[in-house]
Amino acid sequence: MRRRCNLGLLACAALLIPSWSAAEPAWPAGATIKLVTPTPPGVGTDVFARVYSVRLGQELGTSVVVENRPGASNVLGIMAVAKAPPNGQTLLISVSRPFTTPPELLSKQALDPTRDLAPVAQLYHSGSFVIAGSGFAGRNLQDLIATARQRPGHLSYASYGTASTARLGMELLQDAAGIELLQVPYKLSAIPDVLAGMVTIGYEPTSSALAGIRSGRIRALAYVGERRSAALPDVPTVSEILPGFQPIPTWVGLWVPKGTPDAIIKRLQKAITALHADPAFIKTLADAGVEPRQVAGPQMAAAIRRELELTTRLVKAKNITFD
Repeated sequence: MRRRCNLGLLACAALLIPSWSAAEPAWPAGATIKLVTPTPPGVGTDVFARVYSVRLGQELGTSVVVENRPGASNVLGIMAVAKAPPNGQTLLISVSRPFTTPPELLSKQALDPTRDLAPVAQLYHSGSFVIAGSGFAGRNLQDLIATARQRPGHLSYASYGTASTARLGMELLQDAAGIELLQVPYKLSAIPDVLAGMVTIGYEPTSSALAGIRSGRIRALAYVGERRSAALPDVPTVSEILPGFQPIPTWVGLWVPKGTPDAIIKRLQKAITALHADPAFIKTLADAGVEPRQVAGPQMAAAIRRELELTTRLVKAKNITFD
């Protein structure tokens, strides 16, 4: 009788084990997954890396910690992941820009993101805000353009490296508006200096710009995206102000070192699918002005190739160089 009872308890316990444990890989007991972001704390993907890390840890049954590796136009963070063992314990969360920028505009370091990393899934897509603080008296992008035309090279903008989204986006905006601005590169968040007027404007992802805009500490001059941001629908897009301006698609994805087993990649994809099916998680993303995007594997690689072709054409057509 006791033996039958024990067998029954074992059977019930088996039902409580996650359904994937027998068929899909589990990370070693006590293992910690590093989620590397090539951005400084509080900027861009760092904000959402922390949101995703908590929920991914719950889905995968292990600890997921965020590691910031900013510098060299995202190259330092990407290299850290590319050189890591392909065992699923080091992941990259990054904006698509390093993968969709012509190689000649990237750092000269021996790195080819599409060769050294394997795509897992797109996570979300968004745009950026052109913002201003106390150093600029204008209220909108039209004011910025008018002032810049009067004083070429006098107004400054903050970027995060040679081939960063901010640098490339501002180069395209300057070309479309026929203005000349002074670039000021940053390794950490530029928002404090924008607030203080040390640099005239910033080009910030929605995730790091929203809090300051909503509090009134900084002003949103325009939004860089295909359509207005759902988070701030009153802010016009650059394309509305400069007809013909074509923003480059901006999205954030997850990558692993090349050679990572397919079973681990599929497990990660399944975890992301579960997150994006959770209404509470989707609301968290929406409140921060971004939309989830579930594109995985080959489709993600195809999107990178298409956008690389687009970026290359734009850079050549507008004669954008990074000296």
